Amino acid sequence: MYNVDFSILYKSLPQIIEGLTTTIYVCLISFIFAFILSSFITYFRVLKGIKFIENALACLVEFIRNTPLLLQIYVVFKLLPQVGLTFSPVLSGILALSLYQGVYFSEVMRSGIAQIKGEQKNAAYSLGFSSFETFIFIIFPQGLKNVISPLGSQIINLIKNSSLLSFIAVSDIFYISYQKIADDFRIIEYFTLCLILYTSLTGIVLIFTHILNFCLKVKFKEVSFA
Repeated sequence: MYNVDFSILYKSLPQIIEGLTTTIYVCLISFIFAFILSSFITYFRVLKGIKFIENALACLVEFIRNTPLLLQIYVVFKLLPQVGLTFSPVLSGILALSLYQGVYFSEVMRSGIAQIKGEQKNAAYSLGFSSFETFIFIIFPQGLKNVISPLGSQIINLIKNSSLLSFIAVSDIFYISYQKIADDFRIIEYFTLCLILYTSLTGIVLIFTHILNFCLKVKFKEVSFA
């Protein structure tokens, strides 16, 4: 009979902390790269300046959205070395996650920008703003404000999707737990730990998203009353 013993986790605490640290690191760096990439994609797809770049980015978005993330991870880790581009497992995971989530971030941002009235863009042009300045100072901040909750959901997806990096031997939470299960045969304890840690990370993002939404609502109410 299987006897549940969570005290076994204490012996693996250094490895668990290492896995948690790796997961946080990968998610944080991937978020930064994904946000930068999504801003670039959104800029060229919203302002509709250079048709070739716009169409190329649209094709990229559809390709990434319609292929499995796990396959994309393996392409970066296994296929790119065949053409001379070799990356470590962690860097491969970050690149794949950044590209995948960057595409989804860009779609979220486009939906937020679509809610902005066109008169604001025309007013910015009439004041002498360039297309880039209009996007950076007028369009993008307002669009971002409109999609805090959906963007938070995508960050949660990023955290959950990071568990797929265990398939290329990235020592994240899931990889460490799976190794410990193979060593100690403690399935319930380590999978429960995984559930708690991932839920905690996504819960922090959810709470932060709600706080940010609340602060923005209060701020804009103050502006409207002023």
